[in-house]
Order: sequence, then C-alpha cells, then structure tokens
Amino acid sequence: MEKKINIAIIDDHKIILQGLKSMMIAEDAIKILGLYQTTKDFLISETIQQIDILLLDINLGNESGILFAKKLKKKFNDLKIIMLTAFDDDTNVEDAILVGVDAYITKDAEKDELVLSIHEVFNGRKYFGKKVSKLVFDGFIQNVKSKNEIPLSERECEVLTHIAEGLKHKEIADVMCVSVKTVETHKSNLQRKLELYTTADLVKYALKNRLIEM
Repeated sequence: MEKKINIAIIDDHKIILQGLKSMMIAEDAIKILGLYQTTKDFLISETIQQIDILLLDINLGNESGILFAKKLKKKFNDLKIIMLTAFDDDTNVEDAILVGVDAYITKDAEKDELVLSIHEVFNGRKYFGKKVSKLVFDGFIQNVKSKNEIPLSERECEVLTHIAEGLKHKEIADVMCVSVKTVETHKSNLQRKLELYTTADLVKYALKNRLIEM
C-alpha cells in the first residue's frame, strides 16, 4: 500500500484553510493532519512530528511566513515546506527561496498544480509554480541575452522558458516541433553552460546574483 503524504496547513484566513481542505478531500495519497491559523497553535500541537510537508502562508498577519520557515528549517531539517502566496510578483520570493523552502506557488494555482507540487516535494524535488518560474526565467533569459555573459542559443533559451513553464520533455518537443532527443541535448547544454542542474538551482542563481527584478 502506497504511503500517504501527511501534510499540515498554516494560514491566518479560515476560509483559505477550508478551501484547501476541500481541494484535498478527493486525494487518496494526501492526508491533512492539521489546519492552523497561527504558528503558535501549530508548534504546540504534535503535528510537526508527524507530517512530511507543511503548506505555509507567506503572510500571517503580524508574522512573516518566511522567518517562520527559516526557524523550522534550522530545527527540523527533514521537514518540507511549500510556501503559498497571493501574488505572483511577490517581492519576498527571493527570501523564501534562499531560506530553503521546497516549493513556492500562488494561491490561485489550479488544484492539479498544488497536488503536483506536493508530490514533487515529497519525492525530494523542488517546485516553483508556473507563474513564479516563468517570471523568474523570463527575466533571467533577457538578462543573459542582453549582457552576453553566458552564450545561450535561441533554442536553448526557448527550452529554458518551457522548462520554467513546467512542461515535460515530450511536451517541449511537441511545442518546438523537434524530437525529445533534441530537447534533451539542449537541456544538457544549458546545464553544462550554467553549471546548474535543477530548476531550484537556476532560480536561486538568478535571484542571488540579481539577474532579475521582481
């Protein structure tokens, strides 16, 4: 029997908590162990010892979700955190990524994307919502092309953009009218030139080196 993914959610708006709970009801692989409106309530519960993933609002009224995530990451190294935000151009995205959150998506994301982010993070991968990733990668590509710091071809830039949009190799190949092998070659060249091998690494690099303006 497949192991269930145990999650908890912290959001200071009760209606958001109930909405997320309703979205997850039909997901057999995901089990919600707790809904909390404050970090204090979450910490005094026993839930933190039982969950695999915490869905955390970036803005908790008088408390910063980012600072709370930083504290949790230091104390509970194995805890995975998915940061939720109401804005796809949130200026806090850089800080959230740099403190080590495992995923960052907007609250208006479709249910399928939220579920995907949970599964990706549970399986040890990073995930950044389509809107956030595209915003980051578009700025990254334009900066690279204008400064000519890293010689990426037009095709490599196109593949990079599609990766940011969350497309799989086959989907990228279909959009670009090329073979999957060609897509994989372009991706390999990107990784070699940038010396970055995951989506999370690329996003961190772009933000840390101020290659984009959020």
